[in-house]
Amino acid sequence: MDIFSNSFEKKWALIFGFLFFIIMVPFPFFYATRYIPVIYGLPSFIVGWTAHTVITMILIVVFYVQAMRRPEYHEFDEERKGE
Repeated sequence: MDIFSNSFEKKWALIFGFLFFIIMVPFPFFYATRYIPVIYGLPSFIVGWTAHTVITMILIVVFYVQAMRRPEYHEFDEERKGE
């Protein structure tokens, strides 16, 4: 099963690829060589990395829930081995 075999795989590959692309671009809220305070004096890159991490974790949970509803992700379940 590759990412181009169905729309579900393609959609999630694009979502996580976009998150990877965003983190690799040197935006000032991910990469800063000088101190830029944002919230309560925290540097902007700490707030940016924290927000990106929270968004990524939420999307991982959403992906897991959606993937477990699909039959191809249950191919090697213990209950189905006897069939």
